[in-house]
Amino acid sequence: MTDGSQSLDVDRRNFVKAGGIAALGTGIGGRSLVQPSQSAGDDSEGERESVKTICSHCAVGCGLKMVVENDALVGQEAWTDHPINQGGLCSKGASLTQTVNSERRLKEPMKKEDGEWVRLDWDEAMAEVADELTRVREEYGPDSTMWMGSAKIATEEAYLFRKLAAFYGTNNVDHQARICHSTTVAGLAATWGFGAMTQSVNDVANADANLIIGHNPAEAHPVMMRYVQEAKRNGGTVIVAEPRFSKTAAHADIFARFRPGTDIAFINGLLYHIVYTLEAHDEDFLESRVYDWERVKETIADYDLETVEDITWVPVETLEEVAEALVDADVSSVEWSMGSTQHTVGTQNIRSYAILNLALGHTGQPGGGNNPVRGHDNVQGATDMCILSHNLPGYYGLGQGAWEHWTNVWDQSPQTSGSITYDEMRERFESQELMEKNGLTVSRWFEGALDDDERKGALYQPEQVKALVVWGHSLNSLSEMKRVKEALENVEIVIGVDPFPGVHGALPEREDGIILLPAATNHESEGSVTDTSRSVQWRYQAVTPRHNSRQDFELLTDLADRLGFGEHFDYDSVEDVLREINLGVRSIGLIGQTPERIKAHMENSHVFDPETRQAEVTDDHDLAGEFWGLPWPCWHDEHPGTPILYRDDVHPEEGGHDFRANWGPEAPDGESMLRAPYEPDWWDGEVEGVPQYPAYTTVLPDPETPAAKTIPIEYALSEDRSVYDAAVALAEDGYDVDPEEFEAFDNPQPDAPTGRGRARAAVWDQPDEVPVHREPVETPRPDLIDEYPNYEKQEDFYRLDLDNRGHQEAFRDLAEEFPLILTSGRQVEHHGGGYETRNTVGTANRSPMMYAEMHPRVANEHALETGDWVWVHAEPGSMLVQAMVTERVNEEEIFMPFHWAGIFEGESYADRYPEGTEPLVIGDSVNIGTSVGYDVVTNMQATKTGLCRLEPAADADVPELPEAQQSYQRQRGYTR
Repeated sequence: MTDGSQSLDVDRRNFVKAGGIAALGTGIGGRSLVQPSQSAGDDSEGERESVKTICSHCAVGCGLKMVVENDALVGQEAWTDHPINQGGLCSKGASLTQTVNSERRLKEPMKKEDGEWVRLDWDEAMAEVADELTRVREEYGPDSTMWMGSAKIATEEAYLFRKLAAFYGTNNVDHQARICHSTTVAGLAATWGFGAMTQSVNDVANADANLIIGHNPAEAHPVMMRYVQEAKRNGGTVIVAEPRFSKTAAHADIFARFRPGTDIAFINGLLYHIVYTLEAHDEDFLESRVYDWERVKETIADYDLETVEDITWVPVETLEEVAEALVDADVSSVEWSMGSTQHTVGTQNIRSYAILNLALGHTGQPGGGNNPVRGHDNVQGATDMCILSHNLPGYYGLGQGAWEHWTNVWDQSPQTSGSITYDEMRERFESQELMEKNGLTVSRWFEGALDDDERKGALYQPEQVKALVVWGHSLNSLSEMKRVKEALENVEIVIGVDPFPGVHGALPEREDGIILLPAATNHESEGSVTDTSRSVQWRYQAVTPRHNSRQDFELLTDLADRLGFGEHFDYDSVEDVLREINLGVRSIGLIGQTPERIKAHMENSHVFDPETRQAEVTDDHDLAGEFWGLPWPCWHDEHPGTPILYRDDVHPEEGGHDFRANWGPEAPDGESMLRAPYEPDWWDGEVEGVPQYPAYTTVLPDPETPAAKTIPIEYALSEDRSVYDAAVALAEDGYDVDPEEFEAFDNPQPDAPTGRGRARAAVWDQPDEVPVHREPVETPRPDLIDEYPNYEKQEDFYRLDLDNRGHQEAFRDLAEEFPLILTSGRQVEHHGGGYETRNTVGTANRSPMMYAEMHPRVANEHALETGDWVWVHAEPGSMLVQAMVTERVNEEEIFMPFHWAGIFEGESYADRYPEGTEPLVIGDSVNIGTSVGYDVVTNMQATKTGLCRLEPAADADVPELPEAQQSYQRQRGYTR
């Protein structure tokens, strides 16, 4: 067998058993990276074993097996009975062995001192990190730190990270979800109660029509694309709505090319045709299960198809064709990713998708629903643990009740030795006001670290950010990178934790004040991860950490101890952390996914049906009825999980659900927020709308049995008890519950603890009650600004001011200087900020060039050919990249991938990395030039709607690329 760091010469059929598009079969130079091997026990020498693990790139949740020999990772093989991917992997997943074995990893703790990188031993490094964080806390206060967590670490480690920030005394803690799907969570949660994918990736195959908007699964989630194609083979219609003719669009039955930033107008146009022309909306569904549909009807009346064509550039005929395809479908889904979320109106984009699905009555059934497809392998798990500046784990918020719940959990948990009260926790913060105040976000943390500049408003905390902790986060993912760079140079200390040295260590021009800690990769540690379908899987450790790296679990618990609160982090194992999560995260039902149950699924993957993701076993089998990964909510240790949210035709004990009754029994206007009665097949009689069961999110079981039923959960699922019965029982047990408030709901029936409510078509607690079009901050259509203005200034918004409307007015004439639209997206070979994939031979070799896609006519105007160097100038900054001439983009648009770093405005900074760790391939980051707008609900950055212009580069401008990159480009004919 060849060394795992080399390409493995094996027939690709060994891992691409699932078929699908070409991306599933990508390897290096036509050769597969998946190595078949003898499993443990079959090898004659008895030294080789296969370890099941989960891919550490996107969130589809693909399984694979790592081949290990004498604690060395020597290859991969297909996990053919894994119910999600059945052995298939994309080029990223197929190259994981090379990533783990990469020589470009950070091998020792490093410190920048007098302009040079100096090695430290672990005790020195951790002592200095703890001393610096203690110093900053004592000198400036706990809010003078910014803690950037990770979507790449295990759920247990993500939980520890948020808990650590709480004990440190700050809410300035955030992670990648802020800049990928924060608007999804806000938009969907505001509509029907939970902010997550309603289906599974497998269930996409059951859609009669699938509207894919702002998502390019053929490159971003290749294994999921097989289910899109399966739906098409089943007779379904695939609709792709995108500004760019992507690889996914090439597989579409209908392609609608719209102007970036006009999603809401596009959706409202579809609704106009469905409601006013076709009269095909589902009136019964809307009447019984949706609140304030009439407000939507009034709003969409302004979006006739001619108006929408003018705004979006989509022809009337195409709008009609898309709307009619959705109407003709018995069931349809809407699927999106960051192309939809990264806008100033991102939250409203997502609400509009949900409203479209509700209007058709297609929500909450197989093949139907809303599918926000998450990016990083555990961004769903890390989000559920709320490495977020406005929430505690489980989306509990930051109010006193949330803090009381979590201090109760941390006090009662048998997994640690520490005890704490709410009052003691409050003392760790500067004040109760700051304890309950949203912190700074990943997207705009840099403004908290900058001195006054032209764009900075007020800072609503006592001191600026003085210390930055970057834990598994790529800073080249952030917009306004010139200001990010200034902030990195302005703080007193930068602490980075990652398997590869990142932008945080190399981008800033500073002589000292940087400490880099080498983290183990995901395959050198273990823990649970939650895929985009809400299913929880266990990632087993394949080998011990390479070089002198350490596991995140070990680093977090060590740091907590050195900071003085180690008694709250003295877990015996990662499994014990999950048991504490089972105890505390009751809001979304992350209860029944115990370590034992998750591992049982991993070991018995062969019994799960890939079509339904349900175990096909006899009724007396331990896994009978269970769905793969026990997708949340999973209400207790025998619950099967909930594969489809809001599906009301299934018994709640078997995974049934309903819209969450999240806003009380009545809306502010007095209308009922509870669903109309109905008669399901699984119940003998009528089931009524009921509120959430009292105290279901805060009542704890015996901490020794954290997944056991509590009173509200037991009574909810019971067939002969009611909401009122639960209130009475809780009051008798000493809980602060008034049974009289629930006396009207004395109807025994089985429910999810979240009740049976109505979805909200219109909302009363967001800037727009119903989504309406608003022009981007940087727009090529200034003539539309006055009719469709962006949002007015907000003060003290995540501790900063936000003024989209002011920027929009200042940029009113920007298109005169920058006439082309600048947007960004993904490449199949790279992921996130590219730290791993640009340091892995297989993926770096396959995609060795940072480029700007431009239409042939635009290229001709500038005398450019593919491979030529070109300046892309934008208002925030300039990028020097290579041209990619293609008709994927139209004549008004420039597209650039966002995975790149190592060059900054044309200047290489590869020599600033510790020796031997500079990336194999480098490039300027598109986020130097992306827009300065942000979503007004979540602070999501708006990277899809900037403006730019092109300028051919002079020979003297061209930076020197690494030798490997030059070689890869020569092989592919990109060098000019």
